[in-house]
Amino acid sequence: MAGGEAIVITGTPGVGKTEVAKMLSRETGRKLIELNALAKESGGIKGRDIARETSIVDVAAVRRALRKALKGNQNVIIEGHFAEIVPGAFVKATIVLRCNPLVLKERLIGRGYPDSKVKENVEAELLDSCLIAAVKSFGDRVREIDTTGREVSDVAKEAERVLRGKGGLLAGSVNWISVLEIEGRLQDLIH
Repeated sequence: MAGGEAIVITGTPGVGKTEVAKMLSRETGRKLIELNALAKESGGIKGRDIARETSIVDVAAVRRALRKALKGNQNVIIEGHFAEIVPGAFVKATIVLRCNPLVLKERLIGRGYPDSKVKENVEAELLDSCLIAAVKSFGDRVREIDTTGREVSDVAKEAERVLRGKGGLLAGSVNWISVLEIEGRLQDLIH
């Protein structure tokens, strides 16, 4: 894996990014940069998409703030579902956390997400949206970890193995459509 020293943790909302990134930060001594917080702190939120119930991010502003934060200290973990905005030259490895869409759906409902956001995020996970964005940005520096039914500490340990070049799945290894089709559960998500 080539590039800088930053580690990117990404994935669909609800897969466990924040908790895994926090634990990995504590375990490795790397500073944690949360993209959502950086967007707010840097003035990188330019409004609200009412229909999608989400913030509109000024990618250029967040990218500038990120470059500034990384200058002189790339020994960081960057966490967020829109991690493809991280300049690739700074990135050593990208870990895309994955979660079975049926489990993810229940998590998001449990968090009180509106039906439209549950559907949008479950579809994003089913269709590999975060993985595809990561591969486009970081190529062969991307690994996947399935978090379904696993403790945060176990996922963080696997992420540490990824950093040593010994863990994670190659990009494209997780295929929820096939898994759910084999289980006869794909129709549970497609209405």
